[in-house]
Amino acid sequence: MSMLLSRYAEALFWFARYIERSASLARILNVQASFWQDHSNQENWASILSLYADTDRFNEAHGTITAQKVAKFYITDRENPGSILSCLWAARENARLLRPLISVSMWSYINVSYNEMKRLSERDLDAARLSRTCESIARTCDAIMGVTEGTYYRDAGWRFYQLGLWIERADQTSRLLDVKVAQVASHNGLDQSDTIADAEFWKLLLHSFEAYHAFQRSKSGRMDPRKVANFLMFNQSFPRSLTHCIGEIQDMLNDLYMGFQLRHVASCYEQVEMLLYELEAASNDPHLHLRFHGFNDKVQNRLFAITNSLGKSFFGHETLSQDTEQTQTQSQSATE
Repeated sequence: MSMLLSRYAEALFWFARYIERSASLARILNVQASFWQDHSNQENWASILSLYADTDRFNEAHGTITAQKVAKFYITDRENPGSILSCLWAARENARLLRPLISVSMWSYINVSYNEMKRLSERDLDAARLSRTCESIARTCDAIMGVTEGTYYRDAGWRFYQLGLWIERADQTSRLLDVKVAQVASHNGLDQSDTIADAEFWKLLLHSFEAYHAFQRSKSGRMDPRKVANFLMFNQSFPRSLTHCIGEIQDMLNDLYMGFQLRHVASCYEQVEMLLYELEAASNDPHLHLRFHGFNDKVQNRLFAITNSLGKSFFGHETLSQDTEQTQTQSQSATE
């Protein structure tokens, strides 16, 4: 197929985003369940709601914050468009549209995974099983991405899939770091006085990114928050760092422009270049931890601008709101 239809490009873009979002959310919940095993501190679980700006929605639906309620809200609640079950449903509906382009294995993996998610019970979300459930979900999403990597034809559509994956991965890394770095900075300025428990959290955080061994190879010495944050933001060799993700986005846009003669990437490319410049400047800022939240707002705004530019240039969108981004495929007609 020499020409890629706009609806296929958009479906590939959002398919990647929803699978990556599901995997990231499962890992975040896994860290939470592993670190606060007594599940008694509401503030710690409320931080996840803040991470995704879902506090008001959760309070309206569930009231008091508990570990199991938050887990259900983010794993199996179909009324929550940001839950893993909703994301996998949206990914499956995009895959349904893509049936002429994708392999049988790719369709089978996403379809089976969604149906398995629907069968999760309250027991799978209790304190004893939550960590194991989240780990299983993350591995399932990794398997979906793996079969996509191994079977999808490397045409222009592959570049849109990759754009979705890297934008979502950058977004998730940015969000998680923002919440935790801001929390630590407000207490001790990310200095060397962190408690043992806090150091253990950062170790678990690295594990949630599958980054612990890569971090140990790159950094030596004490596990302090500033080293971890800098690694996850600026290390070009680690595939979940902000710098690496944005570099991959730039490469995909180059491919679309040079290899497939898609000339409408210019405004998007400009946003990516500005973000790379800002990341380079931030990497040399010794006081970044004091203004990390403001810097991270810039990162989030740039990522949104990149998505908005892609939507207007290739997917036929006039404008794209933040709410539209989260519920993009909810408007597609579908049969569960």
